[in-house]
Amino acid sequence: MPDPVDWEVISFVLSSDLRFKVLLHLNAREATPSQLAGALGSPISHVSKALHELTDHELVKCLTPTRKKTRFYGITDSGKSVLTEVHRVTGRRS
Repeated sequence: MPDPVDWEVISFVLSSDLRFKVLLHLNAREATPSQLAGALGSPISHVSKALHELTDHELVKCLTPTRKKTRFYGITDSGKSVLTEVHRVTGRRS
């Protein structure tokens, strides 16, 4: 039986277009905050905040936690599950 849908987490992701876009981007490839900012056309400070929030919810993780600069982030299995549910319940893919 599949895990129940966590509507709080889905709502959290969808309440910020940037959080949703960061998850989508990281679902395709790992990236640094600078790369995400450039790809998404958002200030790096906003991307960093979104990454922090998504990390707190265990939807993304820092792949290079011992580095101070050029940290890479990736999506977690929970993040992938949330994206799957967002696609299923809203049809939203971008």
